[in-house]
Amino acid sequence: MAQISIREYDVKHMFYKKIWKSYSGIQIKEKTDIEKIQERKKYVIKPDMLFWKRWKRGLLGINLSKEECKEWLEKYFKKRENIDGVDGTLDVFLAEEIVEIKNEYYLSFAQSREGDVITFSPDGGVDIEENWDSTQNIIVPVDIELSSDQLKKLVWTSISQNIEFMELIWQLWEYYRSYGFISLECNPIAEDQEWNFHMIDAVAKIDDQEEYLQKSHWTGLEIPNSYGFTENAGERYIKELDNQTGASLKMKILNQNARIWTLFAGGGGSLVMTDTLWALWHADEIWNYWECSWNPSREFTYEYTKTLLEEMLQNQTTWKYLIIAGAIANFTHIDKTFSGIIDALEERIEEIHKQKITILVRRGWINEKAGLQILTDACMRLNIPAIITGSDSYMTDILKEIKL
Repeated sequence: MAQISIREYDVKHMFYKKIWKSYSGIQIKEKTDIEKIQERKKYVIKPDMLFWKRWKRGLLGINLSKEECKEWLEKYFKKRENIDGVDGTLDVFLAEEIVEIKNEYYLSFAQSREGDVITFSPDGGVDIEENWDSTQNIIVPVDIELSSDQLKKLVWTSISQNIEFMELIWQLWEYYRSYGFISLECNPIAEDQEWNFHMIDAVAKIDDQEEYLQKSHWTGLEIPNSYGFTENAGERYIKELDNQTGASLKMKILNQNARIWTLFAGGGGSLVMTDTLWALWHADEIWNYWECSWNPSREFTYEYTKTLLEEMLQNQTTWKYLIIAGAIANFTHIDKTFSGIIDALEERIEEIHKQKITILVRRGWINEKAGLQILTDACMRLNIPAIITGSDSYMTDILKEIKL
């Protein structure tokens, strides 16, 4: 399971679509998108790039006309900014009609071991961290529904008598529970001069393992990179492959000049193996975070491995390791995925020899014996140094064979 942050625009757009209301926010990715802003209205405009505290960072335009929004965007569009030590370029913005606020409230939902934690404060807004003592929370076990008594206990101010506000909380709760969220924070939910309520700011993370179940809900949902991260061609291609299959295919480059290259299976297994590499003092030599799971076909595994090898062989460092490893598969046919890996190895064998690449393998279960044997035979035939183990060894033991 990977937690993925999504844009504020998408959080709000999906929510309002769910409750059969239109969302008037305008996403700006090109300067021409500013023309969607209406004359004779006032707007708030801000970056929508997975970092927060935009008002405190001086990156919030407030109460601006269309012409003023254009001037503000001219100043900030494609501007380089350092956010918490990370350099990046501001290139996605959100413009919304301004709301005259009377009161601000804080509301969030988040997963925990005990259940879903719902947190509320009558003192929401930019200073919520300084006013955290005003928050109160309840825990709703995952197999239990939120009750009206729990909700009234949580919202212990006079606002709990407002039917519209309580209905909004119910709607957000159902949205959080049914759309694959790990967390959803609304700060603030604002009350305007006519006692209407608005979701002013929203921050959310989704569980990427929900993708198949959420196909109808996540239609058109953008999965953005974290601020400052720029994909290369290989990473973009793996993302395209991931969108074409029910398998899980992930790649993120960590260090282009590293000597340890990984082809891990399963999100949990990938994290355990990566953590073990760090514990073995190999952190500076890890090239990538990689995940290949949920029974990819031979063809997809071939395309996946081919892309890894293209990246790996661009790095002219010699004496490198390719680690093919993961937990014991409960439905992935390893003979099929290993066949795809072999197809890719055969195409680049001369370069593999030249760069002195060693393969380390630990994989097991469905068709384990056949899969390990065809990979062993292929490495012998191709003259690739390899240590190949199955379910009779611990998952991380193979990493102790690395000699750098």
